Amino acid sequence: MLTTNSVLRHMNAVRCLRVLRRDVSLSRADIARELNVTRATVGNSIKQLLAEKLVIDLNESAEASGAGRPGALVSLNPTGAYFIGLDISSAEINAVLVDFSMRVVAKRIVSIADRYQDPDRVIALLATLPKELIENSKVRASRVRGVCISVPGIVREGRIISAPWLNWRDVDVVAAMSKAMQPLQKIHICNDAVALACAVATDAGEGDLSDALLLLLAQGIGSAHLRQGRVIEGAHGLGGEVGHMVMGARPQMAATHTFEILAGYQRFLPFIDQESPIPEGLARLASLVNSPEFDSALDEWASALATGFLNLIHILDPKTIVLGGPLAVLYPRVASRVGALLAENLVHGFDVPPISVAKFGGDGAAIGAAALLRESLFDLPELPAI
Repeated sequence: MLTTNSVLRHMNAVRCLRVLRRDVSLSRADIARELNVTRATVGNSIKQLLAEKLVIDLNESAEASGAGRPGALVSLNPTGAYFIGLDISSAEINAVLVDFSMRVVAKRIVSIADRYQDPDRVIALLATLPKELIENSKVRASRVRGVCISVPGIVREGRIISAPWLNWRDVDVVAAMSKAMQPLQKIHICNDAVALACAVATDAGEGDLSDALLLLLAQGIGSAHLRQGRVIEGAHGLGGEVGHMVMGARPQMAATHTFEILAGYQRFLPFIDQESPIPEGLARLASLVNSPEFDSALDEWASALATGFLNLIHILDPKTIVLGGPLAVLYPRVASRVGALLAENLVHGFDVPPISVAKFGGDGAAIGAAALLRESLFDLPELPAI
């Protein structure tokens, strides 16, 4: 059982980590000034973090901004912790191993097109990938902090409640993975758009994500609305399922005219080599010389995207929109068309928000799943009730 003193020691160590997460190197005196605590407190915390391999002493000197002698610099240790992200789609599993600096050190894409509707077969394959990534990267298994699985659907308490593109319902993924995976790792599960949001937020650091709408463009479309760096999940934790937004006048059109049916990557599959992973095929399409057929597909996609964006801008009024997922690589091909359609059709008073593409390509959800695990190292503990 944690005592109040041990919780306070852990809290001070986490506060030091949070200062260093900005990818800066600081002296203990710098950290003490920023946190408004004594150098002794910071010294004890850094000693603890050094023992846990989460920070490194750079053995360099930084001139103090005020009086006093230079102090040795410390920074996050990129090799001090590793995190595994596994992203599932109906076509493939994208698996990544990232270090504490969020650098991808190992990656694997495995096709599951022949089995994606069978949870048992997919989970059996998922359970083999962490060990494969660890062995291929030569990292110490003891430094891997866990596995996070991102899925295109609704998740709750370790279960996939509904993932229509996989045809999965009420699947206890965490329990099944815990049973199948050797050696056992800490396992989490999350929605793929929420994972993308975590990747973008981690990469942005102290950048402006005060009000950002993250859209994951893939076979389906998911979203996460970030306000002040936090995902707005709705009353039941189900907010963000914008792919199911009906783009028609009758409820029955939900079977044929949702945002994700009209604006997902299905229309581009005829232009992709069927032997290539879909993210790679879409990336090659981004530089394809226009043909009448491909340009027509882009025009239809631009129209569908603009219609969905109009609805979302009118409802949410985001400050910025960030696109991710494997299909986002094609957005620059239609950006001017979408922008013109938005400018023509937004209600007077609304501005077209900046729309950008996240840098992660098709790896965004997998990297974001790993980033969610990384984020837990920066969470402050709760003080025990008195």
